[in-house]
Amino acid sequence: MRCSNILSSAFLMMMMMMINSDQLQVSVWEEGVLAIHGQNTVLPCEFLGEYLLDQTIIFWQRVETKEVVFSSNCRKHRQYSGRASLFPEELKLGNASLKLEGVGPKDAGQYMCFTSTRMENSTGIISLTFAAYYTEPSLIIKQTLNGTTFAYESRGFPRASLFWYNEKHQDISALSETLYQLNDDGLYSLWSILRTNDTSRSSNYTFRLRNDVLQQSVSRTFSLSLEIDTDVTKNQWMLVPIIGFIIIWALVLALLQERCLARK
Repeated sequence: MRCSNILSSAFLMMMMMMINSDQLQVSVWEEGVLAIHGQNTVLPCEFLGEYLLDQTIIFWQRVETKEVVFSSNCRKHRQYSGRASLFPEELKLGNASLKLEGVGPKDAGQYMCFTSTRMENSTGIISLTFAAYYTEPSLIIKQTLNGTTFAYESRGFPRASLFWYNEKHQDISALSETLYQLNDDGLYSLWSILRTNDTSRSSNYTFRLRNDVLQQSVSRTFSLSLEIDTDVTKNQWMLVPIIGFIIIWALVLALLQERCLARK
């Protein structure tokens, strides 16, 4: 039997048998589930009623796309093949929760947990929110005669909040520019660029990244210091009298040799 026919029959049966709807009840988490990139997650779903192996149907479907995530008697969508499963040993206890492996950005959305018997059925809808921790930011510094450019790069999801502070702890984020690029894997690459005209020899800056969904906060403080090699300058000044002495001594030797030749 096709999955669409099963759902149509089930919803028709539910409308015709409202008087029995309190016998089979499905409950899911109203607050939804937060899933992290690349990890496994569980969408909780419990049903109250008798579970009979040959009479009870457990069905999970995406609400937005109608894709079949899991079914005991229907083919899954290829996106979930090998990734979606139930807990068979706990079905008799009323646990119809869905385990989803290797969560990615495309898994975000609403899921319907559907339980049906020959006499009754019930559904529940749960939301899955996707997020990814941002990677350790990498810093690039470029300095010119007119100032300095700082650029931080990182990857994660969703878009993060970015802040820049100077050595006086003043927020200078308005001077920065942030660029985002959505990659093929569904994660964002971000570049936060700060340009300053500070040509002083020493300065401190703080970069802060915040991913509110995962309550992730990354803060990096760095110092920029320009040093002049005074030893090189000192050595250059020491060479001046030495070279002068050598020149004078060479002139004296040349003069003595000239006199000796004149006497002969």
